[in-house]
Amino acid sequence: MAKKVDTAPGGYKWSFMRIGGVDQVVLRNGDDIAHIPHLDQKLWAALAMPKKGDGIRPETLDLLDADKDGRIRAPDICAAIDFASAGLTWLDDFFSAGDSIKISNLKTDALTEAAQKILQIVSKESVPRAQDVSLNDTMIALERFAEEKLNGDGVVSPEDVQSITGSEALARAVKAMVELGYARPDIRGKTGLGKEEYERFISDAKAWLEWNAKGNNAATKPLRDATDAAWSAFVVVKDKIDDWFLRSRLALLTGKREEALGEEERLKALFAGKIEIGSPELLALPIAAPKTSLTLDLESAALNPGWAGALETFRRTTAALWTESASTGATSTKQGTVSAADWEAIKARLAPYGAWLAEKPAGEVGALGKDMLTEIIGTPELATLPALIQEDASKDTLRERMLDVQKLVLLRRDLMRILRNFVNFSDFYLDRKGIFQSGHLFLDARECELCIDVENPSAHALLASMSNVYLVYCDCTRKDGSKKTIAAGFTAGDADNLFVGRNGVFYDKDGLDWDARITRIIAQPISIRQAFFSPYKLLARSIENIVQRRAATAESSTQAKLNSQAESAVATVVGEKKPGGVSAAASSVATPAGTAMSTGPSGISKRMDVGTVAAIGVALGSIGTMVTNLLVGFVGMGAWLPIGILVIILLISGPSMLLAYLKLRKRNLGPILDAEGWAVNGRLKINVPFGGALTHLAALPPGVERKMTDPFGEKKRPWGLYIALAVVVVLALLWVFGAVDWILPIAAQFGTVIGR
Repeated sequence: MAKKVDTAPGGYKWSFMRIGGVDQVVLRNGDDIAHIPHLDQKLWAALAMPKKGDGIRPETLDLLDADKDGRIRAPDICAAIDFASAGLTWLDDFFSAGDSIKISNLKTDALTEAAQKILQIVSKESVPRAQDVSLNDTMIALERFAEEKLNGDGVVSPEDVQSITGSEALARAVKAMVELGYARPDIRGKTGLGKEEYERFISDAKAWLEWNAKGNNAATKPLRDATDAAWSAFVVVKDKIDDWFLRSRLALLTGKREEALGEEERLKALFAGKIEIGSPELLALPIAAPKTSLTLDLESAALNPGWAGALETFRRTTAALWTESASTGATSTKQGTVSAADWEAIKARLAPYGAWLAEKPAGEVGALGKDMLTEIIGTPELATLPALIQEDASKDTLRERMLDVQKLVLLRRDLMRILRNFVNFSDFYLDRKGIFQSGHLFLDARECELCIDVENPSAHALLASMSNVYLVYCDCTRKDGSKKTIAAGFTAGDADNLFVGRNGVFYDKDGLDWDARITRIIAQPISIRQAFFSPYKLLARSIENIVQRRAATAESSTQAKLNSQAESAVATVVGEKKPGGVSAAASSVATPAGTAMSTGPSGISKRMDVGTVAAIGVALGSIGTMVTNLLVGFVGMGAWLPIGILVIILLISGPSMLLAYLKLRKRNLGPILDAEGWAVNGRLKINVPFGGALTHLAALPPGVERKMTDPFGEKKRPWGLYIALAVVVVLALLWVFGAVDWILPIAAQFGTVIGR
């Protein structure tokens, strides 16, 4: 029975109902939905769920998952309700199925204008006649709006610029910017230019042109356009040439001439193996042997082969500097030799260029070159580009309101379904159609409705075992290669025929069929009826196992005896000799008459002992006495006999039934969902009646014709005769032992009849 509780600020009256053993809020109208953010979260059925759900559109789930962490929490639900309350006049439409909202229900003029724009785009009418905006309308309108040249994203592509302005020069400039990386995608997926990219390009281009102008002088570029090649070659060999002059000065200091100054061991190691041009070991050596003359001959054959090419490039690209060095009084005696003074002069001449390069602005605009950058910056229409980008961006407000209308339609379609599986679980308890249920499993003549998809069965089973629900994990596959794992709850019937490896068929929510195979079972009581028969079934299985083991042992023993006798017979036929030279046949003849032949492997005859026979007789007598005493005790109970039988049955089945009852009343949906990422806020019980509704047993439909004649049925035994004979034997035993003398006349009592 529902009860009303005042929990919201301002005295809002809630209605609660006992569902699943827990008080759950009842959502009656739009006001209830609007006040959910004020409902104490301790009273919510769940506090978080994974971003998935049967029948919920992915767009709605993305809308609710604001932080994009793959989970939907209570604050996300509250934010969605607040958004819907701010945009719609009433929320009562959420209780009916549908994916459209009335324009008259929109609260603000901006939303109304956006809805009208959506209908205009879809219907291509200046004054739309429709009064409802559907989800399909919003999707079509947003798609068409995105294809417009000015669509509110603030990004213009070269094609848009060409189409809008008609200027090829401006379109070419925008294309150059975009290809250089000053771009971002628009809502259509095309690459274009936005305000930030445009401003960054203009800033980088002006900085680069200013920097480039500083380098256009003889001091910075002594070789003019050839300076860059000379600098590149100079940078490669600079450190090695500096190293050579330093080694040559050390040679002067030590007085050694034309030697490698300690490189002998490295040279020996190099000569010991295979030498390759460009090998690290070769490049690590000096470019040449040091000379006390401090003059490096770049044309000498004695240069390090690994550096000869780089030194030749340096000599060739800096030839003009060598000429200048000679004209200023350098000490080189021929072209191609570098003195210490020449080297210092060359470094000094190229130093300004190196400093200028170090000041080069960051960015890739330099790849366009001076001429192209100058052309772009000088394009007359370039000044109109910021205004064009701003005009496009100004459409963003309309686009955002159109998106808001779409969000409201999505919430109108799916929010109520989520609330009935989050704030309360009425969909599951009242309709058995929770958003976490993934389909129906048909297996072992049963249909299981409590099926959920499982990402990690091993991890899920650890927590789900606390639910006290009999769970079966199945691997599901389809012909197209699709695979998934489900956990199905068996809440009715028995578990006698459920085991790993059994196959069934799983139907998902889309109606697709999957092959299902049991891979894991969490065994729990299914019903009290199953618990009642479980001791007897266990006893029957134990007896069956004992009989099978003893039968197998007897069969093995018999087979061994047959094999032994067969071997003896074969030996007799072929005259096989026994140890000592006596044949098997002769041995048989020599056996004294009347002496039993041993059939055992030891050859010793076995006789039945009289004491053994007596012991067997005593045992059978004891058993008979025990059975008779039991029967006498039962008969002596008189009218209490049925109660005595009931007590014995309860003593046998009672413990298992009690244990099953305790576990069945503790069955809880919470651990099953928590193991899959939910945060269930309390216990969600699955009692016996509700469990019976979640699992359907096989039953013949009403009104069917059923023929009881089975052509392959087993031949019926005369059980009536057997029972009658058993009753006669029992009564005879009772008469013999005097157990029924109290109801018989003296003449009919056993002692009188036999004259005792």
